Amino acid sequence: MSFDEKIAQLRQLISDSVKPLLSERVVIADAPYYDNIGDILIWRGTVDFLRENGFKLLACYGEGFFPFPELDKDVTIILTGGGNFGDLWRRLQDTRLEIIARYPGNRIVMLPQSICYQDKDLIDMDSDLMARHPDLHLFARDRASYGILSARFSRSHVYLAPDMAFCIDSRLLAPHRNREEGKTLFLLRSDKELPDGAPAALQEADVTSDWKNPEEFRRKKYCFTIAKRLSRELRHYGVSSGLVDRAIGICGDRFIRDSLAKKGCEFLQPFSRIVTTRLHPMILSILLHKPVEYIDNTYGKLSAYAETWLHDLPEVKAYGGD
Repeated sequence: MSFDEKIAQLRQLISDSVKPLLSERVVIADAPYYDNIGDILIWRGTVDFLRENGFKLLACYGEGFFPFPELDKDVTIILTGGGNFGDLWRRLQDTRLEIIARYPGNRIVMLPQSICYQDKDLIDMDSDLMARHPDLHLFARDRASYGILSARFSRSHVYLAPDMAFCIDSRLLAPHRNREEGKTLFLLRSDKELPDGAPAALQEADVTSDWKNPEEFRRKKYCFTIAKRLSRELRHYGVSSGLVDRAIGICGDRFIRDSLAKKGCEFLQPFSRIVTTRLHPMILSILLHKPVEYIDNTYGKLSAYAETWLHDLPEVKAYGGD
């Protein structure tokens, strides 16, 4: 199977499973207003998917910037996908749970997630809270995560689908294909998902680095924090925060989503071979038609995804494998 055939196959699977669940009008409630380029690529793919399929995106709120507006009952709330369902990144899970609790009258669709719980007692607590919502739809993005949803969250509607980054518009990707310079990248994550025993360097790597996050993002993040505080204060005193919220959304789309998605493509562009400890460099490598090798994170996220969706793509393999 070629890269283009695999991408088309996964996009079709996403369309077949996600599209029937969405109403004509949708909002995104927890877009990643932070500098994780992998989550940014999911966000970009989600928005491109909605545009391509004719859905009306009423608003796209950043995670932690959701003002809990009044929504008509026919509006579907979208929770973005990623690798933060569980307790490893608990703040994001708590945000998700609050939204679910406060909108029992709206359909809520959580897009494909990898799932990890270190504290098993939290699984039942989260499952009980989610089960109170009568129209909650949860997607896993690999079979291992789907097994957790099926076993422990079965009172909600559960599904399996590929990662939303495969829906990124090819117009963003095409300029960064076929621009290799014969170099090897070792993308080494620098957070708590890097497992003990992972190599700190590879002899064959020309560059060893995590995602390159631009320094100016810190200044932008500070400005978003001030705007969030202003929005909250206006609502506290009974003043409409609509103009501020819309400005936050427009700037988020431009200076976070579109800017960082492009920088992710630019970062991988010159490399002919990529070895990665993060999932989305593996996915973006496929989208850019590059061979890629993976080293698992702490809970097997990369191998679970590859075994679920990429086993028939020979350009994707475990590092050190045949």
